[in-house]
Amino acid sequence: MEKRFFTWALAAALCAGGALTSCSDDDTTPGGGNGNGGATAPGTSKYVIAAKADEGTYLVTSETLDEGSVTVLGNGTEAIGASYWVFYGQQYLFGLQYNDGNAGTGASYVLNATTGKVKEAREYTFNRVTTYGTWGDNVITSSTNDGSKEKDSKGHYAKYLQFNYLNVHTGNTTTGTRIAENFLGNGEIVSFAGFVEANGKLYTSVVPMGMSHYGVNTYPEKVTDQALIATQDGGSGSGKYTAGQIPSTQYPDKAFIAIYSGDSFNDTPVIAETDKIGFACGRMKSQYYQTIWAADNGDLYVFSPGYGRTATSSADLKKVTGQLPSGVVRIKAGQTTFDPDYYYNLESQGTGHPMFRCWHITADYFLLQMYSEGTMSGKNAPTKELAVFKGQSGTLTQVTEGLPAQDKISSFGIPFSDNGVAYIPVTTTDGDAPALYKIDPATAKATKGLTIITHNSVSAIGKLSATN
Repeated sequence: MEKRFFTWALAAALCAGGALTSCSDDDTTPGGGNGNGGATAPGTSKYVIAAKADEGTYLVTSETLDEGSVTVLGNGTEAIGASYWVFYGQQYLFGLQYNDGNAGTGASYVLNATTGKVKEAREYTFNRVTTYGTWGDNVITSSTNDGSKEKDSKGHYAKYLQFNYLNVHTGNTTTGTRIAENFLGNGEIVSFAGFVEANGKLYTSVVPMGMSHYGVNTYPEKVTDQALIATQDGGSGSGKYTAGQIPSTQYPDKAFIAIYSGDSFNDTPVIAETDKIGFACGRMKSQYYQTIWAADNGDLYVFSPGYGRTATSSADLKKVTGQLPSGVVRIKAGQTTFDPDYYYNLESQGTGHPMFRCWHITADYFLLQMYSEGTMSGKNAPTKELAVFKGQSGTLTQVTEGLPAQDKISSFGIPFSDNGVAYIPVTTTDGDAPALYKIDPATAKATKGLTIITHNSVSAIGKLSATN
């Protein structure tokens, strides 16, 4: 069942309380555009950069990403301190705040033609978020949470997938739920990781996460080994568990894609399954990063870092350890099963390092962020290596030319693709301001572009078109 509610009243109350303010006119050097100052004709596009500075997050604009600089210090439109930024085409920029496991808050922004500035359009509230995307007229989010409906014989509640549909045009938020237990028929609870809208369908990676107390008690025949059931409490943070559940998947070397043909998660999806790769998602704490992307021709490329290998048994708890390396498979456009003839081992090319996460650039080119020291264990494992993967040929090429020295790189931001190239924010440890680096997928070479003057990192880049 879904429930609809309207958030205009909340938005008005928050705005009246000073939730959003606008700062002074931008000051940019030649080549960096006019920041957020100056009128912009309807239909005109500007690049938008979200960056943190002086305890806040600001949105500034630029005419180019290839050269010059733009300052965030004392400039731009102050915005919500979002955990994630989602561009809905060139119409809206959504900021979604994670709120550490609690209900999420967010806002959408547009480019105003009269002022040439980014302005807030609406505010939203929604359930907690672990993954997000777009679908039809909505920005969608998903997470797996404790339910309050079905109970097993011992009083344990079933876990549920919770969905939010944030309508970009009306400000309506629609919520939905679906039981997460035994979603794949193997007794395990699941979470979704990433959404791709292509070929008139919605694709999402379904990640099995083990069996809850409800699952163990309701589907005992799905327990593959009694030794996998925890006999005492353990773990911490997002990996915390209690006795009586199976805290990690029994199927680390399988990947599942749910394919929805309608416009709601109430529909029953087709499930595509493969044992050529492990589950398809990047991981950082409780967040699930998208590693499924469509090429321009509609083929869906499904990447797996091979995180099942990080599940190791201890004296107190047995786990099923995955064996498969980072790899990629695909579902061809119009199909609902994996291409039986397509698979590439990503660790047999380049430096041989495992993959962390990835993004689509253009055509069948993808940008991959890799574990630069060859290990994916631990939240602080460095990921300072980039590579370009070409889907049709299956070739992986390291980006070695044009980037700062690897020992000077502090972090990469989320890339933005435009005109056949990818722009990725790079923050360094040498005191220089963050800068965008343009990655040419055909050559796998980087070129330094726009510098963003800020004391912190760059959160997001994209493009908005003025509407009024």
